[in-house]
Amino acid sequence: MTTPSDAHHAGEGDMSSIPGTTRRTALTVLGATTVGASLMGGGPVGAAQAAGTTHLRLRFSDANGNAMGLAAVRSIQSHGLGEVGYDDALLDSSTLEVVAIAPLYQDESGAISLDAPTGRSCTLTMSWPTSHGYSALMVDLPASGEVEVMEAAARSLHSRQEARAAGVSDAALASARATTGAELTACQKAASATQRGAHAVRALESASTAQLALDGALSTTAPGDSVLGVTFTRPPSSAEASGLAGRLGGAGRTAVRIVVEDPGDAAAMAQWRGAVTTLQAQGIRVVGQICDSRIMAGLDDAAWDRRVSTLLTGLPGLETWEIGNELGGNWLGASPLPRIIRAAKAVRQRTKATTLLTLYYQLGLDSAEHSVFNTARAVAASELAGLVDVVGLSVYPQWHPLGTAADRVLSALAATFPKARTAVTELGYGGPSLSGPWWFGSKTDVAAGRRAVIDHITKAALGRPGAWGAPFWWYYLEDEAPGAVGGPVQPTLARLKPA
Repeated sequence: MTTPSDAHHAGEGDMSSIPGTTRRTALTVLGATTVGASLMGGGPVGAAQAAGTTHLRLRFSDANGNAMGLAAVRSIQSHGLGEVGYDDALLDSSTLEVVAIAPLYQDESGAISLDAPTGRSCTLTMSWPTSHGYSALMVDLPASGEVEVMEAAARSLHSRQEARAAGVSDAALASARATTGAELTACQKAASATQRGAHAVRALESASTAQLALDGALSTTAPGDSVLGVTFTRPPSSAEASGLAGRLGGAGRTAVRIVVEDPGDAAAMAQWRGAVTTLQAQGIRVVGQICDSRIMAGLDDAAWDRRVSTLLTGLPGLETWEIGNELGGNWLGASPLPRIIRAAKAVRQRTKATTLLTLYYQLGLDSAEHSVFNTARAVAASELAGLVDVVGLSVYPQWHPLGTAADRVLSALAATFPKARTAVTELGYGGPSLSGPWWFGSKTDVAAGRRAVIDHITKAALGRPGAWGAPFWWYYLEDEAPGAVGGPVQPTLARLKPA
């Protein structure tokens, strides 16, 4: 997942460099031709909308509590980028599957509105900033009436923090939650909509602060066998591979995912085998990737099966195989799931390795079928569910903000796959420059943004029952090279060593 200049995923181009395109058309321009095709190759996958809808009016407040119009909301939502950044979606509150894409509109009275299915608990999500950066705002909606969006979002965060925060001793968390509670109480007592709106904005800010503090505090509960992972996108030099466990999570707590471009390249495969030997001698778990998502659509079924067989033969003894990368991305081709099932079966039959599936995280910038939890449901209902040991997410926050929604998203992932462990198995932010629409950690400082992204998402991923690993930083070798833009990420990763 990068910009076109540093070319990782075909589906992950720099939207800002393609004027007039939406996320969907940007993917098409970059080679994706299968929007709307199902994972199984049949009709669209998606949550069925209940018959009948209820009209809800939404009030978005600015910092002074004044109501904003739809144009102002759209500008903030998209970080000024326009239509390509309109990512609002209506989700099922329990499963986070998409019920409707782009539900926001201006009704006849001029009010910002949406129509929610009657009798179904729904949550509005969209990109929205606090002082920490952009998050996937989650607004649990009432059955009817008017909604102060900032207040509802703060209440959604605050109420969901209660169980996870119980027994956690953290001064910053306690202070932020107390502030949130006071501001929410003030919302109820406010004498005017403007006063209520101002309290609501402050409540969302403090609830966001509390969520990030909670995610950080819970990272100390990481399972004893969870790993701190990085990604090697080329065979490493001896210096890059040697001593890596000591620089990161330590023996037994470090993993490296290797991305093999061409398993038919004998020289490159020999380099990879040498690297694997060096890494495993340090007690590092090696994860072999069957096929990067940008390559998959270019392979026919026979080429796919040859690739699987060649890799399993050429790289024996790996601890884990990633049998599918970024499933849900609409650039993978018309029927990726059957191929991934065949790869999983081959790994099961020919090795003792753990199987890993990576899903592409995005909620509202594509069709419902390609939203992460609609994809997850299709997988959970398929044969693949019984063949996967770990389900991870590929997360690129500058393209699809996560932020304060991380805990809720990862919890929903665990609930969808109760027999598998969960992880963040690919993470990146910035590339050679901060080119995506949304920022986290810093509006202008790429290095500070990367540090904030790595710190938060790794902690959120590890601090939960069944956590397997994080963050498998995509740009690791590039960022550690002398003179890399933004500097190395290794010091940040090393500080996150699982307890």
